Amino acid sequence: MRLFFNQTSPYARKVRVAIHELGLSDAIQFVEVAPWLEPRDFTDINPLSKVPALVLANGTLVTESDTIGQALHGLTVDSQLIPKEEPARHLCLGRAALCQGLKDATFICAIEGRRPLELRWADWVARQERAITRTLSSIEARFDLDDRRFDLGDIGLACALDYIDFRAGHLSWRSERPRLAERPRLADWFERARVRSSMIATRPC
Repeated sequence: MRLFFNQTSPYARKVRVAIHELGLSDAIQFVEVAPWLEPRDFTDINPLSKVPALVLANGTLVTESDTIGQALHGLTVDSQLIPKEEPARHLCLGRAALCQGLKDATFICAIEGRRPLELRWADWVARQERAITRTLSSIEARFDLDDRRFDLGDIGLACALDYIDFRAGHLSWRSERPRLAERPRLADWFERARVRSSMIATRPC
């Protein structure tokens, strides 16, 4: 199997963390690409020129990080990536989807910041930053932050928070979180999640 990725992509990182957590690193060839350059050898495989892209052993192409996560989940018998029973399964997938949107909003801000200053859409960036702030407040209040679990939803959350630090550090999300308990649950959880071996091994350079 081959995984096409970019070092700084939060979407590809989510898949790379899942691969580490599942113990599949030795079974997959990691191929780093520059998708923005649309290299021909990559677009021949994935015409969208987006990462991550996983080519299974039988040649099947799987794209989009959550879909790849579900494909990886099916490759190991004892995978804990996605719970098998309801309602835990739907809760996991729901958390993963919300955190995917959190990465999307941060990515939009980062891409807009690359445009010449006179061409940037300030109101569009402000809307994304409000979405990030609201989503983090919702996660703080509603997510079950369980250290005994690191499923697809948790992986997505950890990668999203690290990406905010990497690309939108000015948001200062730790200090901005409402103190709904004696301590900020989300910041505490992230400090423990970010030192997992899978997170350390996949940090962007």
